Amino acid sequence: MADNLLVVSAEGPEARIGVVENGRLAEYFLERKRDLGMVGNIYKARVQRVLPGMQAAFVALDSSVEKAAFLYGGDVVGASDDAKTLFSDADTDERPKKGRRKGRRSAPKRKIEELIKEGQTVMVQAVKDPMGLKGARVTGQVSLPGRYLVFMPMADNVGVSRRIASESERKRVRKVVEGARPKEGGFIVRTAAEGATDEEIAADVDFLVKLWAQIKARADKTKAPSLIYKDLDAVLRSVRDRLTDDIDAVVFDSEEVFERAQKFVKAFMPKWLDRLQLYDGRTSLFDHYGLEADVRSAIERRVPLSSGGSLVIDQGEALTSIDINTGSFVGKKDLEETITKNNLEACVVVAQQLRLRNLGGIIVVDFVDMEKESNRKKVFEAFMKALEADHSRTNVVKISELGLVEMTRKRTRESLDQVLCEACPTCEGRGRLKTAETLAYEILHETRRLGPVIKADSIVIKCHPDVAAQLEKHDREYLDVLEKRFQKAIVFEKAPAMKREIFDIGGHTNAVKEEPASGRGRGRGGANKRGGRSSSSSSSSSSSSSSSSSRGRRGGRGRSKKGADKQPAAES
Repeated sequence: MADNLLVVSAEGPEARIGVVENGRLAEYFLERKRDLGMVGNIYKARVQRVLPGMQAAFVALDSSVEKAAFLYGGDVVGASDDAKTLFSDADTDERPKKGRRKGRRSAPKRKIEELIKEGQTVMVQAVKDPMGLKGARVTGQVSLPGRYLVFMPMADNVGVSRRIASESERKRVRKVVEGARPKEGGFIVRTAAEGATDEEIAADVDFLVKLWAQIKARADKTKAPSLIYKDLDAVLRSVRDRLTDDIDAVVFDSEEVFERAQKFVKAFMPKWLDRLQLYDGRTSLFDHYGLEADVRSAIERRVPLSSGGSLVIDQGEALTSIDINTGSFVGKKDLEETITKNNLEACVVVAQQLRLRNLGGIIVVDFVDMEKESNRKKVFEAFMKALEADHSRTNVVKISELGLVEMTRKRTRESLDQVLCEACPTCEGRGRLKTAETLAYEILHETRRLGPVIKADSIVIKCHPDVAAQLEKHDREYLDVLEKRFQKAIVFEKAPAMKREIFDIGGHTNAVKEEPASGRGRGRGGANKRGGRSSSSSSSSSSSSSSSSSRGRRGGRGRSKKGADKQPAAES
């Protein structure tokens, strides 16, 4: 069996693509027919709002795209004359200006309100898919990727990928592109161009220039807002970008997709045509290559190391943290050597997990503390070497004395965890639930507060059996005190199907009333889409703003019985 493969399973309603390196799943891409990605698409957009205070704008892309897209002022055409911001992954034929740090985005020289106005139409390209509550990120600096080149119509430079190491090869491909390119527009020579013939590179230039002409012509005839160019789907995009000398075969399980890929490769990459294969086995393609287990483990929080240590990966709102533990690894000689060996092993696994899980944005890696500077340097160098196989751009800060490595990784799509999973409907993603004891005391606080306003002859407390058992076993004495105070019997109605943090006291529930999710997502409206988090579950009675009676002052949200919002709010 070949060690390096591109495995494409696309016979159902979703396409799954696995990049196998040295017999192990290195990257995993998923595209569903009902939710196709937007990255690479080009739109004739209409500006909805211009925000001078943020130097940004929101633009409408198409009638099928619900959320407005975000356009940063520096990405508007004409904002800056520094075309090198488009060539961050390549070396151009110009030297950076003195005093400017390499790779840093230059500040726009013109303000966004000078460049675009509300209602204006602009051509933009999606560079990030919508994520969570955020809309897509777009840019006016359009780029069209081909097999060997990327065409930048708004630029005027020729850059060569830094991964092409040979200086003579760099000069050759640059010369070919310079001779074939039009007067307007820039190009980046991709790593795949290394070893390509002059004719193949020139043909790629010609194809991309003609494609851009077609896009402009379509834009002239189309009303905004609308989609004017759709990028390749995930399957063909993977074939275009990942089929190189290192890949032994591309295996498909769908005859239809296989034939489509054959036509694409025959037209643009004919020398690789014999590497396309159609799988006809009885077991599923991913099971045949043993990849299903790798996909399942890619969403686990804990990742074991072969030595006995482990990684713990937590993906938060602002950043992703990766904590490295020695676990059962005890080493042989001394503690410093044990820690260093554990960290060196973790370097490789962390880099693998970043690719497999498609983790992006700010990432903090917490290596086990090392006392010696030489060991910290050794671990940092090993980590940088492990990141070399990553196709996404990374920026890594030197390891600190505490063993922390801060880094960023380019993010264009949601992580694997965000695509495959959703927040737990019970805890709303917290990973924790309040104890039965805590909830019992909250019920006692609420019963004391609501008792005077309940008109019935008895106070019925509906709650989870675990909470009811806690109250009946440990708090019966205080319940008797409340019964005497209110001259009403307190009765428990045990509801096994009720979420443990939700309870109802005499028709006053702490669950938020079902209503359409608001823009805050996990706020009041969004929480109940998944069953509602306990909004009255503050640990003190003074903060029990989610109880029905306190909600009565805000329109009676959360009532479980008709007319309950007409009752007066009682004070503690």
